Amino acid sequence: MDLQKLFSRSPLWAITSEGLQMLYGRVTSGVAFGLPKPQTKGNGDNKIIVIPIQGVLTKNEPWAGTTYSSISDAAEKAASDPSIKRVVLAVDSPGGEVTGLPETAALLSQLAKVKPVSAMVDGTAASAAYWLTSQANHISMSPSAEVGSVGVRMMHVDVSKALQDAGLKVTELYSGDFKTEWSPYAPPTKAATADMQGKLTVAHNDFIKAVAEGRGSRSTRNIRNARYGEGRMFTADEAMGHGLADAVQSSREFYKALVAAPETGQSTARARLELERSRV
Repeated sequence: MDLQKLFSRSPLWAITSEGLQMLYGRVTSGVAFGLPKPQTKGNGDNKIIVIPIQGVLTKNEPWAGTTYSSISDAAEKAASDPSIKRVVLAVDSPGGEVTGLPETAALLSQLAKVKPVSAMVDGTAASAAYWLTSQANHISMSPSAEVGSVGVRMMHVDVSKALQDAGLKVTELYSGDFKTEWSPYAPPTKAATADMQGKLTVAHNDFIKAVAEGRGSRSTRNIRNARYGEGRMFTADEAMGHGLADAVQSSREFYKALVAAPETGQSTARARLELERSRV
């Protein structure tokens, strides 16, 4: 899939600049990208499901990371399976597209009301990834991890100059005054930009509302008034100070302390090791 098609399909993104660079590299290289799939570990009626939230998040095509459809499927499985007692979100992601994101976050929020949902951020939980992570009952971060980037962005690629330099001219026929206002073959008009800015504002407000509901009174008044940083990232210590996370510990410590039963503890440790080995 080329970048023009990608950005045309999903104009709104909750992602960092680094995430865009990752996505650009993956799409332009054409290299297949593989990530761990949700894994259920344990025996009998005391199972744990580990749900990866990693790489660039997309609705249903794994361009460079986990899909919202795989996260949603795993969340629904966890909710309906009485043998699954706990859910772990294994998070390391710069964010992703907005399409499908609010619905996936809502599923995780509902799940957290009926079963314990813990998130382990081992790297980054930025933008869309933090939207999802904030719905967990408990968030742990490794000491070097970062969370935040609560904001939304969009991109418009104007290829008209490149086509002109190549001796090509595109003529678009259309019906509907605004049908081509976001066309890649011309710069956007002021009216088109204003319309899209309105959509960005709505998505950003939805983001803030979801984080506020997920973190509740655990987040400080100052960070709530600051609208959760307006797109800034926070270190582990800063996140703890703002109430955006609940504990700072290594992933090894997290998985060891996850459950008291030795058998299940070993299962979650193995699940973590398998996730680490299968990362690309």
